[in-house]
Amino acid sequence: MREQIKKRFAVNARNWNRFAVLFQAINRFAPYSEHPVLGPFLKRLLKFDRPAKNFTQGYALTINRSLESKYHNMVLPVQIIRNSLMKSSYRALMHKCLCRDGGKCRHFPVDFGCIFIGEGSRITVERGIAREISVETALAHLDRAADLGLVCQTIWVEAEEFVWGVHRKDMHRFLEICFCCPCCCIALRNLKHVGAEIRKRFNSVGWQSVPVKSCSLCGTCAGACPTGAVSIKPEGVFISRDCIGCGICMARCPEGAVEVVRTGETKAHIEDYFWGFSPEV
Repeated sequence: MREQIKKRFAVNARNWNRFAVLFQAINRFAPYSEHPVLGPFLKRLLKFDRPAKNFTQGYALTINRSLESKYHNMVLPVQIIRNSLMKSSYRALMHKCLCRDGGKCRHFPVDFGCIFIGEGSRITVERGIAREISVETALAHLDRAADLGLVCQTIWVEAEEFVWGVHRKDMHRFLEICFCCPCCCIALRNLKHVGAEIRKRFNSVGWQSVPVKSCSLCGTCAGACPTGAVSIKPEGVFISRDCIGCGICMARCPEGAVEVVRTGETKAHIEDYFWGFSPEV
């Protein structure tokens, strides 16, 4: 029954537009994640209700070019993604970004999609919403994302079993590598509005933003931060532990007063960061 439901209702080329609209509707419901009545229902629907058994999680990685020139002797976030793409068993590139398409993005190309890796990702090609790509094409796509200034997020979302139609036996054999814009991305737009139980599932890979010099306190960085980690006070810019190291504040700062620095040991492959299960991609 489960597989039949997915076969009929998961995203395909014909119902894509309906899902694009549905994804944007999530923005209206996200603030209710802590509501005493709607909250438990939403968490159950999205599989956030059982922390010991539900392992939905994501990791933000800044792929800003300035890091490559400054920290060339370190394993950088973009290198972690490159390593995983090179060792992946299968790669599928989405024809379009579901979030940007639904949000009618005016700042970034709608047809610049996510990469899915692992054998479980084959279903996206079968359903007509992606195409199989080589390692070389995947790496070129990653470089293009860096040039566009998009945020890279690697995400494993259990509820998306029914969105993409991933076979249950393959749920541990796929990961999403998303290239997100803060204007349309469902995750980035709502991290400020959801409760701690959901927010703590989205983390840094060991890099965080820090203020590196005094500035005019214009507030651009605070307004751009998806987690609300940046605040402006009379004595300067402050960045809390809620920072996920996405690098948006660094990219937006007109004075170069914020940088992303390593705060923890960096692992070689993105799948090494996941807990609760071992992604086989």
